[in-house]
Amino acid sequence: MTHDYAAFGLTGKVAIVTGASQGIGKALAMGLAQAGADVVLAKYPDGREKEIGEVQAGIEGLGRRARIVHVDVSDVAQIQVMIDKTKEEFGKIDILVNNAGWTGNSMALDVTEDEYDRTMDSSLKSVFFACQAAARVMIPQGGGKIVNIGSNFGVVAFKSRSVYAAAKAGVHHLSRALSLEWASQGVTVNVVAPCITETASRKVILERPGYKEWATKTMLPVGRWNQPEDLVGAVLFLSSHLSDMVVGHVLMVDGGWTIQ
Repeated sequence: MTHDYAAFGLTGKVAIVTGASQGIGKALAMGLAQAGADVVLAKYPDGREKEIGEVQAGIEGLGRRARIVHVDVSDVAQIQVMIDKTKEEFGKIDILVNNAGWTGNSMALDVTEDEYDRTMDSSLKSVFFACQAAARVMIPQGGGKIVNIGSNFGVVAFKSRSVYAAAKAGVHHLSRALSLEWASQGVTVNVVAPCITETASRKVILERPGYKEWATKTMLPVGRWNQPEDLVGAVLFLSSHLSDMVVGHVLMVDGGWTIQ
C-alpha cells in the first residue's frame, strides 16, 4: 500500500536504514521512500538477498533511488564503508535510521559472555559508531537527522532481556548525549521506542503459550502489539523539518505499555 507522506517534505533527501530487509527496517525504508527520500538499504552480509531485492524494487517502483549495502553493524570498519559508499554515490547523508540489532533470550543467570557481547555490539556499539560516522558527514554539510530505534524495554524491565534492556536504555541516553554535542551544528539525534512488534524475529516470543493474552490484555492498553508500519509515522516525523526543535527525545510507540 502506498501512502501520501508528502507533507513530511523528504523529497530529495538521502536516508540510510540498517536492517532493511525485513520487519521494522523494511517498513521504515518503504515509508521514507513514500515520503520522497532515496534510500540506502543496509543489511547483514548473509541471507535474505531475495527479500532485500524486493525492498529495492519496491522503492524504485516509487521513482526513488535505492541501493543495497552489505554491512555487519557490529564491525566499525564496515559501518564506515556503508557511510563512505552512501556519500560517494549520493553526495550527502540527510537521515540515518539505526534499526539493526540482535538479542539473545536467556535468563540473566544463563547469559554467556558471547551473548552479552553480541547483543551489546549489535545493539549499542553499532549505534554509537554509525551515529559518529554519519555525523562526520552531516555536520560539514550543515545538518542531518538521526533516528535510533530503542525499545520500551529500555524503560521497563522484562525477564530474559536483561542485556538487551541495558543496551536499549543505553541507546536512549546515548541519543540525548549526542544531541547535546551536535544539535548546535544541525544534527539532532532522537529515538523511536516500540513495544514488541510482530516480525519474523519475534515469532518465538509471540507464540509462547499465554503471552498474547497477557500482553494484549494486561500490558497494552490499546489491546494489540505493534505492526512494523506503526513505527513509520514517528520515524518520518523525526526525520523531517517538522521535528527541528525535537532534540534528544525518546518517542514511545508502545501502545501504552510504559504508562502503567
